[in-house]
Amino acid sequence: MTTTAELTTTDQVLDNTLPLVGTGAPIASDTDTPALAGVSASPEDVEAELREMEESADALHKEGLITSADAATKKAEVERTRKRFRELSPDDRQAIVRRRRELGLQILDRELAGAAVVVVGLKVNHTRLRPLFEQWWPYMNRMSLNLQRFGQSTFSRSELATVEKYLEAELTKLEDYVDEQVRVAEAYRAQRESEMREKGDFVFEPTVRRPSIDIEVQAFSRFAVRALQVLIKFDKAMDQFDFMVWNGIRDMTDVNEEVTRFLRKFQPLGLRSYMTHLKLMTTVRGI
Repeated sequence: MTTTAELTTTDQVLDNTLPLVGTGAPIASDTDTPALAGVSASPEDVEAELREMEESADALHKEGLITSADAATKKAEVERTRKRFRELSPDDRQAIVRRRRELGLQILDRELAGAAVVVVGLKVNHTRLRPLFEQWWPYMNRMSLNLQRFGQSTFSRSELATVEKYLEAELTKLEDYVDEQVRVAEAYRAQRESEMREKGDFVFEPTVRRPSIDIEVQAFSRFAVRALQVLIKFDKAMDQFDFMVWNGIRDMTDVNEEVTRFLRKFQPLGLRSYMTHLKLMTTVRGI
């Protein structure tokens, strides 16, 4: 559940972000992330975040943690943020998302002193997964380490337990979903390929010669490695989709819907990880 302090995060960040759009300001350091990275730039991302904040205000009020007046104020702030974002031009929205990706890549390239890491070879064939990785995983990775280091200094005991429970539940749901997608895709591909070969049909076997991502990354936690594995596994499902499209088994529109569904399922985990990263960085900068 989002805390009272977190309910204003998007509006505060948007206040700081909007003047920077189109100014050509230099890339900020990691400690500037909350002021610059701000909100997600797609309407779906922002709306999901704003809905969560409205629901959190209701939940906090129901539990007696904030007054009716406080809840109304938080909802008014959410609505003001929603209105301001809707008034952004498409170019400004894209500038915000580019900013977050640039900062994420800076985090990705930065080594942390004293942090035990596991180096993971990341190879992802499909271009549609690259923005997902760049927009969310660097923050998820850093967040997972800072949650271990500074979680107790940033959240109350109950808040920390809620955050950890949410992250674990969302990641587990994603893992189960992707495992099922890969299993079904491989089985269906094998069945249809066998049928085609029995009939003597020509079978195309497409491959990706140039991966979209082929790098090594330093993961700071098991959580971060598991999140990477979700991307890697779904990329394997997309390999099967490529085979099906090439051989006329599935339509590209159908495949696009499958990919979009995965991107949307990944969104809540990425968004909560990112917002938790922002909150933790407030503590980190104060030390």
